[in-house]
Amino acid sequence: MKIFRWLISFGMFVLIFGGAGELWRVDAYSGCGGVNPPAVNASYEQQVLDLVNTERANAGLPPLKRNLELEYAARYHATDLAQDNYFDHGSYDRAGGSLAFVCATGTRIGNYYAGGNAWGENIAAGYGSPAAVMSAWMNSAGHRANILNANFREIGVGYFAGGGDYYQYWAQDFGRRANVYPLIINRDAANTNSTQVSIYIYGTWSEIRLRNDNGAWGAWQPFQNNLTWTLDALSGTRAVNAEVRSGGTTIATSDTIYLTYSAPVPSRLFLPLLVK
Repeated sequence: MKIFRWLISFGMFVLIFGGAGELWRVDAYSGCGGVNPPAVNASYEQQVLDLVNTERANAGLPPLKRNLELEYAARYHATDLAQDNYFDHGSYDRAGGSLAFVCATGTRIGNYYAGGNAWGENIAAGYGSPAAVMSAWMNSAGHRANILNANFREIGVGYFAGGGDYYQYWAQDFGRRANVYPLIINRDAANTNSTQVSIYIYGTWSEIRLRNDNGAWGAWQPFQNNLTWTLDALSGTRAVNAEVRSGGTTIATSDTIYLTYSAPVPSRLFLPLLVK
C-alpha cells in the first residue's frame, strides 16, 4: 500500500510520500484531464467525505462541501494512476512501456476547478476500504494537514478499482474559491430521515435569510455560521437556499440532501374501563 500527499496553498507547497509498490498497465486516459469520469463506487467516495468531515468536526473545524469539479479531477487522477500504471501527483501518459510527463497537479486540478485560489491533494493505493485509507491518511502528518486545513472549503473524492498492481486507487482534491461561501447540510451527508438538519454557512456576514426549495423566504435575521433548520416534510431531494449580506454585498448559496420521510404514526388513548 502506498500514500502520497501534495499541498499547494496560497503559493506554498509541501511534498510528502512514503511506502513502496509496483504497478501494471491497462488502457489509459491521456492528457491532462478533459474527461468527466463516472463514479466506480459512489458509496466509497461518500464514505470518505463523511469521514473527512467527522475528523474536521472532531478538530473543531467546519465541514467541507462536495464539489463536482474537484470530484472529476480526483476521479480522473485515480483512474489514470491505475490505467497508466504509475503513482505520482503529476499526470503521465504511458507509451511503449515508458511514462511521459503530461502536466503538473495544479494544471490538472485547474482544468476542472476554475477560480481556485488554494488547493491540495492526497492520493493512496492498495487500501481496501474508505476506513482503511482514511486511517492511513490521518496517521500521516502531511495527509492529515490537508484534511484538517482550515483554508479549504470544498472537496472532491475519487476512487478507482480494476487496474495497476495496487488495484484500488484513491484521491482527495481540496479547494477554495474566491467569493464562494458554501452552505452545507448535515456535514454534506447524502441523505437523512429527519426533517431537522444542521446547517453550516461559510463567511462573516451581518444578516441571513433562508427558504426551503422554491418556497417563500424567511425574514432576515442576524447571521450565524451554525444553524438548525427544518426541511419540508416530503420525501425526495430537498434544497435549502440562503442569502447572506453585509453592507451592499449579498451572496446566494444553497445545498441539497435526500430526505426519506415517514409521517409519524398517530397514537390514541381510549377511555379507561372501571369494573366494580
